[in-house]
Amino acid sequence: MMDLSNTSPVPFLPSGLAAPRVLVVSFNRLVPADQGNARRIMQMVRLYKAQGFEVDLLYHNEEGFDPALSHALTSEFGRVNVVRSRAPKHIQPGHVCRIADWYDRGLEAAARDMHRLRGYSVVHVNYVWYAPLFDQFGPDVVKVLDTHDIFGERRAKYTAAGMKPQWFSTTYADEDSALRRADAALAIQKEEAAELAGRGHRNILYLPYVEPALRPFAPRGGDRPLTFGYLGSANDWNILSMTEFLSKVQARGVPFPHPIVVAGGVCRHVREGAGVIKLGFVQELHTFYDAIDIALNPMVGGTGLKIKTVEPLCYGRPVLTTLPGAQGLTHLWQLPMFEDNNALTDYLFENFARGGRDLLAHLTAQAATTRRALDAEYDGQVERLARWLASRV
Repeated sequence: MMDLSNTSPVPFLPSGLAAPRVLVVSFNRLVPADQGNARRIMQMVRLYKAQGFEVDLLYHNEEGFDPALSHALTSEFGRVNVVRSRAPKHIQPGHVCRIADWYDRGLEAAARDMHRLRGYSVVHVNYVWYAPLFDQFGPDVVKVLDTHDIFGERRAKYTAAGMKPQWFSTTYADEDSALRRADAALAIQKEEAAELAGRGHRNILYLPYVEPALRPFAPRGGDRPLTFGYLGSANDWNILSMTEFLSKVQARGVPFPHPIVVAGGVCRHVREGAGVIKLGFVQELHTFYDAIDIALNPMVGGTGLKIKTVEPLCYGRPVLTTLPGAQGLTHLWQLPMFEDNNALTDYLFENFARGGRDLLAHLTAQAATTRRALDAEYDGQVERLARWLASRV
């Protein structure tokens, strides 16, 4: 099992000298890390710490700030500076977002002040519209941009699915300009790294999202019914995907013989149905995964890495996903993957109509094999990133 806390630190500085420092810049409410982007950022925080860095935070407050968050952040980071967001975030006709309109110049004085006080070796920003902040740091500071996603012409993926574009989508030219400001840009999936390299960028490092394994891969015993589950936030892609999947299940005319547990914000947007159990928000992820046997991810599209496909593998659960849900993982995936929700629904009714306990054991073994492959790839990419940092700091 992969455990970031046991990663051997790279000796960046001779013994006895102060640890090098990283400034992380984020608009996300990082604690608790209950959304995928926040969890990716905290993955990077753990990685930097494991490599011997001290980590500070410049929090661009767009998701609220209160005493509980203040306490949590000061426990996690060496220094924390909070700047209220005043980014205009204009969206041009055709849902085109300019980085200049989403960047907040109010961050610049705070970043310079923190650098004067703390002397950063690395500044790490999240999302391409924060790249202009790199200009506040000299060539002696290593500049790392975590892309989280490809945002060039992202709106096209929404319109192709018949959805109204949401959030940030920019031009390739604007995104390319942001990437060129960084010494290294991190891609969260292999296909996105290849796409960015194909656009001429030579500073792309691939680092997938992986959390430590928290449960062994072992089929649950006992008399509880075989239970399937989906956990997702209330974003547009999750709502569309889960609505379509449940409609396909219910259109069969015969009830699926196993409970389907739905948890997270998406519950507010899916209808009740036979065998569908809505849990709502869950405080602890393990309570959801301990309640199910097989996770589902019926994604119909979207961008970036689908963390809800990787997450069940942290809790010892197999996951059945469509190809869009496995994007970025198909070269490692040992479990079944499905072209669309029709194929996923066919599989469920054909294989679980009369039980499925024997198949569950097989899927669990495939999930364990997938997890080992993902850990091996992640460890290799962490080593590559650590070598690159050691050569620059």
